[in-house]
Amino acid sequence: AFAEALATLLGSSDSAVGARGAFCMPPGLHRHHHHPAAPRTKIDQPSRRRRNNHSLNSSSSSYDGDLEIIRRNGFRHRLVSISNDNLSHHPMPAEIYDGGSSKLCLVTSIMHRRAESKAKQPLLKILLIDDDDRAEKVVDVGQLTTLWKDWHASTEPIDDPVGHFKGLLSEARDFLRDNSLQTEKAAMNLYNNRMANRSRPTDYRRRGLTKKKIPKVAAQASNPSRFEDLLRNLLKVGDDHMSRLVDSEFMMDYLYPDFCREGDDEQVVRRLVAAHVLSEDAKNGGRFRRRSCQFASALYGEEDERLEEIALLNGGWIAVDASIKSAVEGQKFASSAMSKNQMKKGGVSRALTAADERIIHRLECLAMGDVWRRSDNQGDRKDLEVDVRETLIGLGLPLSSEGARSALIEVGRWSNVSEDNLGVVVEPWSADTLEASRSLVKAEEKRRTLLLNTCKSIKTKPRKKPLAQLEDRFDLSSLPCVCIDAKRTSFRDDAIGIRLRSSTGRKVSKAASKWEVLIHIADVSDIYLKGEGLLPSHDIALLRHAAEQRGMSRYDLPLGPLHLLPPVALKALSLKTDEDSCNRCVTLWAYIDERDGKLLEAGLERTLIASPTALTFADATSLLDCDTDKSNVKAVLSVAHRNLSRWSRRHANLNEAARKREDRLSQKELISNATGRDGRDDGVGGSFQRSRGHRLVDSSLDLYAFALGTLMRRANQPIPRAPGSMENRGGRLGTAPLRRYIDGMAQRQAIAVLCDYGGKPLTKEECRLAARLASKANEAISNIKAAKDTPQGSRR
Repeated sequence: AFAEALATLLGSSDSAVGARGAFCMPPGLHRHHHHPAAPRTKIDQPSRRRRNNHSLNSSSSSYDGDLEIIRRNGFRHRLVSISNDNLSHHPMPAEIYDGGSSKLCLVTSIMHRRAESKAKQPLLKILLIDDDDRAEKVVDVGQLTTLWKDWHASTEPIDDPVGHFKGLLSEARDFLRDNSLQTEKAAMNLYNNRMANRSRPTDYRRRGLTKKKIPKVAAQASNPSRFEDLLRNLLKVGDDHMSRLVDSEFMMDYLYPDFCREGDDEQVVRRLVAAHVLSEDAKNGGRFRRRSCQFASALYGEEDERLEEIALLNGGWIAVDASIKSAVEGQKFASSAMSKNQMKKGGVSRALTAADERIIHRLECLAMGDVWRRSDNQGDRKDLEVDVRETLIGLGLPLSSEGARSALIEVGRWSNVSEDNLGVVVEPWSADTLEASRSLVKAEEKRRTLLLNTCKSIKTKPRKKPLAQLEDRFDLSSLPCVCIDAKRTSFRDDAIGIRLRSSTGRKVSKAASKWEVLIHIADVSDIYLKGEGLLPSHDIALLRHAAEQRGMSRYDLPLGPLHLLPPVALKALSLKTDEDSCNRCVTLWAYIDERDGKLLEAGLERTLIASPTALTFADATSLLDCDTDKSNVKAVLSVAHRNLSRWSRRHANLNEAARKREDRLSQKELISNATGRDGRDDGVGGSFQRSRGHRLVDSSLDLYAFALGTLMRRANQPIPRAPGSMENRGGRLGTAPLRRYIDGMAQRQAIAVLCDYGGKPLTKEECRLAARLASKANEAISNIKAAKDTPQGSRR
């Protein structure tokens, strides 16, 4: 470009000779220039007429200058040069928007608007592949979506291109009809990739094209005003490195993970499928919006009449902003909810997308009184997220808790179970899930009765081996244990006990301790096991899916909690504190050296325990402080507290995550004591207490998680963990299966590995999938806090 510009200034007929003569450069020196020109592909080559013409006129210089501006500012890969000489023997495939739909065409020639100003865009002559009569049309550049420039550059001319592409298009349609691809997942991954690509490094923002630089850059072009508009449009999409623009070639890579050689007919079929997926997503999914090709510059002949070559900026599909995407997702959800062919009462029948699940979670929170507050506070509509607002508007429902409940009932996620003079009683579960829960309650009652009668018929002393008649469980029904929970606890899922180590047959170190600490967690593994079990597989699948969708229980909503499973199911699975009952548990036993708190040995057992003594945190603290009580409950608390407190201190000294957690809790305790605002004992509403009872429970659950993780690591087996709860961060593991889906899956894996029960252990990939499913619900509402005010007149 430098040599050509210099030759033009010197008036030389041969740019290369002029440049070498002026500076006496030896031939070939330009090859070692620090900024070599990029090699041209076939479609970037100038026309044959232009190559043979050595006299560089002003049109050629302006054309080359325009193209160089585009390349220099980061849009090289989108630049496409096409000429009539090339198209006449090798038409270029392109996706075109015609008649309200996307189609495939072949660009056969470029046309000049002779009777009008050259400043206007040229026209293109095309052949539509979709039409049987091979109709030829003349279209604007803006009707083209994407030119297949890479395919065109890598293939040789075809004798009958129209017939060839018609056959491939028919194959693509057959494939779409007969096969199912993970189009939703592929489109979402591509969208996330493009949105993540928008963040520019600081140094790149300094060097790249900016709005402030555009007028100065456009002034160098042949048509500054048109070029300024062009650059502004390009800047909205992003340059080659940070572009939000995708095309069918991008989507093809996300749809098909396996390799396909470039130029093969199979690759064309795949790209046609990808083009259809992008077109349908733009129509229905809300992630992408069509972006047409744009005219950049044109090269004319010597007499400025014959149009020889044009340069275009390739188009495609642009990833839209998150707010637009959310609005379309809400509208799509409302449309699906209103279609009885796609959704049915009693449960959603169609496959839910990630956006659908997010909307349902937000609707559930809104139905329970949660309000999303924004800083601008411009009215009720601004308080709601865009997807929730559009869903309620699309369904014709009020933007309130009552409207959200009606929406959930309409899509079958919640059930309208009864009506009375006080209003409608609503269950936040589908009818199928409630029916499966009632079946679980009946089955659990029979099971408990059978196990209790079996326990009474045998000797009530601890057994060294599990009993077949007790479902291969260890019988611990003769040992006392305690549950320590908040006053308002509805479902108890953990208890603490002790056992003489000598009763197990394991080696006892008299200097260390004669006790094993027992930490019992309610056994809910039947819900997460695949195959025949306590209930028919259909009911188990419904309950497991319900827990999977909810993810975790929420207790911070104004109108009450949203539980992991229906309360009747949780009550059936929780620990019973009635005198005449028994409980199935997954028990961790720990042998701790009482001298320094070292964990000497630990293991996991499937057990049957008696009804624990129910205590509040205040009750447990009073018993620990009392020196005169001689009851079994006092003995259990004293031994457990002595062992667990010493292990906890040692663990905090050796584990950085435990130490940081202890520091945080100590600071909260200090603030709570200074303000004198103890509040509730369950942490709701920002209250905080840390009595000796609280410390005992915290230590027991920390030990359970630590020991379980250690045992699984020694067994060289994975276990599902929630994001952020890795061992090096001190996260809990398997301690709350009635409240967290991930803990139920962790319990299922633990007993499969350590107790050889429930079939094959989960693979590493299955554990990752469980973690992703558990975090999906939490991610949907992770940045949303419950409002303190409660709507008037609402009823659970």
